[in-house]
Amino acid sequence: MKVIHVFSSLGYGGVETHAVTIAKHSVGDDQKPIFCALNQGGAAADKIVQHGCKVKILGYRTKIPNLSLLIKLIVFFRKESPDVVHAHGGEANFHGLLAAFIARVPVRVGEEIGIPTHSKFARMVFKSVYSVSSQVVAISDSVKDWLIDSGEVGKGKVTRIYNPVDKVPPDLILAPPDPDEKFRLTFVGRLEPVKNPLSLIAAVPLLLEKGVPVELWFVGDGSLMEECLSLCSLLKVEDSVKLKGYSDDPFSLIVQSNLYVQPSITEGFGIALVEAMICKTPVLATSVGGAPEIISHGSNGWLTEHTDAESLASSIYDIWCVSDQLRDYGLVAYDSVKGRFDPLNYMAELESLYLNLGD
Repeated sequence: MKVIHVFSSLGYGGVETHAVTIAKHSVGDDQKPIFCALNQGGAAADKIVQHGCKVKILGYRTKIPNLSLLIKLIVFFRKESPDVVHAHGGEANFHGLLAAFIARVPVRVGEEIGIPTHSKFARMVFKSVYSVSSQVVAISDSVKDWLIDSGEVGKGKVTRIYNPVDKVPPDLILAPPDPDEKFRLTFVGRLEPVKNPLSLIAAVPLLLEKGVPVELWFVGDGSLMEECLSLCSLLKVEDSVKLKGYSDDPFSLIVQSNLYVQPSITEGFGIALVEAMICKTPVLATSVGGAPEIISHGSNGWLTEHTDAESLASSIYDIWCVSDQLRDYGLVAYDSVKGRFDPLNYMAELESLYLNLGD
């Protein structure tokens, strides 16, 4: 079975991590999928090639619609003659599914990776796009419910398949630092408005006022990097907030943390959240998207209903007050996710989906 996975880009981030995991766990030289980036490559593309998969970088703007990109994809699909085209994310779904339909690819799978803020017109557009798909994958139940409730996809045409999350090397599982010295918080992800990094930075002075010896690590890059730096300067927390940029080894930083914090305004799944739990690091997340499907509040982690700095600081302070119990929370977090998001199970679910749609 010849499969082409279509992504907007193959640089870095949660979606790109997903692509690398698929490449890593693809079985057999004759079954290796092809990966296509509509825009650009990068760290993820390099890793995918290392795992023996072909990568095609188209180098086009992904803004919807792009007729030149659509034509290029149609030509590419006709040349490769895949059995399956699986598109991941909004721009990839729009261009990839339409091109696959025109190129007469037998199985056309879309995948919604978040909960978009579509206008009424955009919902009509994507309803038309998804109508030419064979099936649409939702990466969490919350995303599945949104697709159905929005009217973009019919109930019988959506399949929920959780994102795969790779295991962490055992030698990285270390005891967290002493919270009496520094209470270290870490966030891994893109510095974009939807991820809400500015509110987390604004929570730092509030925690310092309460006597929490907080140190915040951001692992990632994005359009808000300069604004994050400016806010740190304005609030005079440069010594307490470390903007480390993109890392291809976030695990080594997560395991040095007392608490992983995901302050997102919206989130489809949250790969980094599960990665932190696999690292046996306690987690706090805003109660959006897939987070409540992963975290049971007060059991294997904590949820907060609000995304503002005051609410984040209040939740973090409460967790700091039980610092002596954090190791136990980390172990419970690990037990709750180990095996649940195993990449091999994910690959088996994908193969089963493709085969059933191809019948």
